[in-house]
Amino acid sequence: MPASNPLEYLLSRLKTSADHGVDYVQDGLRTNSTTRVPLVVHTTLADPAQCGRRERGWAVHGGLPDAYAWAGLRDLPMLGNRSQLAQFSFGSTQTGVDPGEHGLIEMRLCRGTTPDDLPLRIRIENGAFYILGLNGDTVLAGDRESQVLTMSANTTYTLTVLLFQKAIYVRLTGADLPGGELELFVPDRRRFIPGCPGFGLRSNARAAGGELAIFDWTVRPVGPAENCRLGVIGDSITAGNDGEPEAESYVHLATRALGQELVLNTGSGGSMTALDLARFPYEIAPFQPEIVWIEGGTNDIGTGLSAASAWQNMMRQTELITWGGRAVLSTVPPRVLPTATHHAELIRINRLIRESGLPFVDRHAAVCDPNDPRHIRPEFCQPDGIHINRDGHAAIATEAERIFQALPVAQK
Repeated sequence: MPASNPLEYLLSRLKTSADHGVDYVQDGLRTNSTTRVPLVVHTTLADPAQCGRRERGWAVHGGLPDAYAWAGLRDLPMLGNRSQLAQFSFGSTQTGVDPGEHGLIEMRLCRGTTPDDLPLRIRIENGAFYILGLNGDTVLAGDRESQVLTMSANTTYTLTVLLFQKAIYVRLTGADLPGGELELFVPDRRRFIPGCPGFGLRSNARAAGGELAIFDWTVRPVGPAENCRLGVIGDSITAGNDGEPEAESYVHLATRALGQELVLNTGSGGSMTALDLARFPYEIAPFQPEIVWIEGGTNDIGTGLSAASAWQNMMRQTELITWGGRAVLSTVPPRVLPTATHHAELIRINRLIRESGLPFVDRHAAVCDPNDPRHIRPEFCQPDGIHINRDGHAAIATEAERIFQALPVAQK
């Protein structure tokens, strides 16, 4: 990938779901928008009417103390963590404030791996431009103390964020920015789990009037523009390990073995088969992969759901492959489970997969301990007893490559 402009290079080789006619979020955020998505609004304001949809956009009045408000999606499936392009434009009409002191604007894309984690937040705050990560206010890129832009009143700015293959690419554009744009890059982020995207605003409490507004908000899954041999959906095992390179995950290894350079991995930590089913039309179907690798089940079984319900959700995903692609399943690997009943359900779902008549990658057989099939082999196991290390990923990749190479060529 060219080092000079990796975002532009990737965007030239990716297509969004919207390019294929499948939108996830597209909302002008104005009162007269034709595609108004439902929002859940959170605000510290005593009078919530001081924020919300306006003729210009979704706004917060200037001159209000503690005017922080944020909105997130309601009643739409949560996207996975691996491949999405998000964008909004914003501007300020506030008066009586110093140059650059127009407040805070942020994009919120997903939540962390525990209920206490905060979402990934990309912020423009009184001239500072930075990305905050999980578990508090850790800055992943940029500087929250240094002013790198002077936000002007009545100027339109656009924030573009691409999440792809464990990286975060961020670009801020505006007519009065140095060189017309500012960019931030996080090369290898930690695992995120699905969350409803949103945005936040805090206007200047000292403003004499006016508003801070966001408009033209879009969030779209992305995938390879061409040669999409393989697309994969699943959970954190599918997604790959925290802190380890994308290239060491079995999804990446199997994708590259098929001659596909850009990986369509929608594996997402914490995802369950019901959520995978809801995500499938947005994250997999638009890109029409020749092979659709349907994983999952680990979290269903771990939380006490039945093998029958997980199996039904997996089968409903196969029914959504209407373009001539070929479904491939995966057995659920061994994992630490609280009761014998849970283990029985894991055995049951793997039996359903093996007896389905569909091709499958036997992840369970590839990594289970021959001395105790309830557990992952020690040399393949992460300390939590659930996730698989890089050697285990390599073993699964070898099995996947064998299965995929033996498949007849799908006819689209």
